[in-house]
Amino acid sequence: MRARRSSKKPARATPAARASRRPQTAAARARGRSKTARAEAKRPVARKARAASPAVPPEPAPKPIVRARGLSGPRLEPYMRRLADERRRLRQELAEMEQHQVKTEEKPVADVSGSYDDDLVDVATETFEREKGLALESSVQGMLQMVEDALRRGRSGTYGVCDGCGRLIDANRLRAIPYARLCIKCKEREERLRSAAR
Repeated sequence: MRARRSSKKPARATPAARASRRPQTAAARARGRSKTARAEAKRPVARKARAASPAVPPEPAPKPIVRARGLSGPRLEPYMRRLADERRRLRQELAEMEQHQVKTEEKPVADVSGSYDDDLVDVATETFEREKGLALESSVQGMLQMVEDALRRGRSGTYGVCDGCGRLIDANRLRAIPYARLCIKCKEREERLRSAAR
């Protein structure tokens, strides 16, 4: 016995359905887009987008590694002594700056009997000196904070380990800058990122 065929004819595919089955050429795809979509596709990339990208691509961060153990014992001792001496020197320098600042604040502002121009010059000079003193004091306080952080790392056993990559900081770098917290490579990377952000 033969299976009976249906008397219905199969439905013919619409032209859109047939077109979706066959691969399209680029020209056919372009015809299918709206005029605005074609115009946007032809438009060049905006200059602002190109200018926003940094000139030097940032380096990928180093692969995470097991953190090195910090310096200890006889290897740590000379650095700790230098840091303690540096802390003492910076504290003394801060005390001298504060004494000098108190002396300059106690000075009379300007002589009233002088001319108006002399008064302005004196006030400007005193203001400049005061601002310079505050900037120097701020710088010394920042250095003192870095030295105290290094002493704290020495007590906790992490002195000499880079905060960035976890490797040991080179001994020559620690001799030059005993409060260094980054190795040379990480410091260079930090400086590049800082200059690219400007």
